[in-house]
Amino acid sequence: MAKHDFIFSDITSYRVPRHLVFWFVFTLIFSIQSFGDPLAGFISKESLMHVLETDMCFLPFCILSVYIFSNFLFPVFLKKKKYAAFIVGFLLVVMLGVWIDYYATDLYFNLASVNTLTFGQKIMVDYNFVWSAILGGGVVLGIKLGKNWYQQQNENLLLAKQKANTELKLLKARIHPDFLFKTLDDIYKKINSGSSKSPLMILKFSEMLSYLLYESDQQLVALQNELTAVNDFISISKLIMTDNPVSIKIIGNTDNKFIVPLLLVTLVQNTFSVIFMDEKERLKTAVAISVEDNLLTLILSFEQVKAGNNFRDELNVFIQSEQRRLNLLFPENNCVFAILHHENKVELSLITLLNSRDIHSEKKEDFAKNEVYETT
Repeated sequence: MAKHDFIFSDITSYRVPRHLVFWFVFTLIFSIQSFGDPLAGFISKESLMHVLETDMCFLPFCILSVYIFSNFLFPVFLKKKKYAAFIVGFLLVVMLGVWIDYYATDLYFNLASVNTLTFGQKIMVDYNFVWSAILGGGVVLGIKLGKNWYQQQNENLLLAKQKANTELKLLKARIHPDFLFKTLDDIYKKINSGSSKSPLMILKFSEMLSYLLYESDQQLVALQNELTAVNDFISISKLIMTDNPVSIKIIGNTDNKFIVPLLLVTLVQNTFSVIFMDEKERLKTAVAISVEDNLLTLILSFEQVKAGNNFRDELNVFIQSEQRRLNLLFPENNCVFAILHHENKVELSLITLLNSRDIHSEKKEDFAKNEVYETT
């Protein structure tokens, strides 16, 4: 039986033992108060009979009080913040207890063969046992409030996590529809014109879509798959933007390296969408990715070939939104994103830590011997 289920579950198999444990503890404490003077003999036949008579006469209203508090006053009034109605209900429970326990007091003293008590004395005894019952109801009320607060905090935390996860998924997979529509439109035009580049565009586009649709929902993906998607995107961009030379260079050992899916693809694609928003812009673009041990560095450099609009202005808003996406992807701040301005050149750099299935057993390799992949 799980501890959490025992405390919070409403299933009968958990509720019944939970109530039995509560009443066992409550009855034990209530009974201990009814024992006589310990110096005169704490446990004796007379004291046990006294305890049994006390429990028989006064426990019924304790049980009734507890369930009135837990099943009526708390859910109907207190939980809904109807404090005035709760106070009225509380006073009515006290009055009901005084009335019930008055007759319970009379029964108790009859069992003890004591018939000389006055009405005022009976009321005093009645009053004391009523507050014992109210105290039991108050304890249960405190337990209910504590459980309700704990569950509310868990619900708020769950909603916050769901909101963050939803926002993260939207930001992580934020591929501009302009890219998709433009690529499909260019493929259509090249097919109609009989271009020899159309089969390559279809192949690269289908491979990239396959990665976006079927692998990007995982927590981590192989770095090689992410780099392949980046290379596919660059290949498509080169076929579309024939007036803007684009080169990509990937250096390093990518074996047994894992990365958050779409981290690099989305960054490159979003940057291109901002940079080449103006079709008249003429830029020389270079994408350089290096992997050393568990550190990846991505540098996007854009150099103006022909004077055009100042694309740096569009980068300001983009940098803010992209940094927000990276903060969600990397809440532990293990990803650094920066921008560097030159006279006619802009460089965006990303440095991030990679994951490995078994970092400790991974052999260190000489970086000079690593595989070099270059496309120009």
